[in-house]
Amino acid sequence: MSLLAYSDGRVVGRIDSAVIASRFDGSKKAYLDWICVLKSYRHKGVAQKLMGALRRALKEEGIDTLVGLTASNGEAQSFYKSVPNSIMRDTGIWIDIS
Repeated sequence: MSLLAYSDGRVVGRIDSAVIASRFDGSKKAYLDWICVLKSYRHKGVAQKLMGALRRALKEEGIDTLVGLTASNGEAQSFYKSVPNSIMRDTGIWIDIS
């Protein structure tokens, strides 16, 4: 699922997620794949609106959890910590398969 944020007819932000269905228990979760807002539109609520719209859309699909790895830069960390009803839990791992 991908959503776009517009201002004055141009795209200023984007959020993407993927549904992950468990073969173990049949549950469905979503993975936050990407969120990006143009620098000139940051700190204006664009990312929060994108996140809210994504959460509503996922809820309509019967998905109750959105999992994401957080970017390591301070601006991204600040955003993720401000997302309502969220908690920082596990540390992500990136494994190079080369």
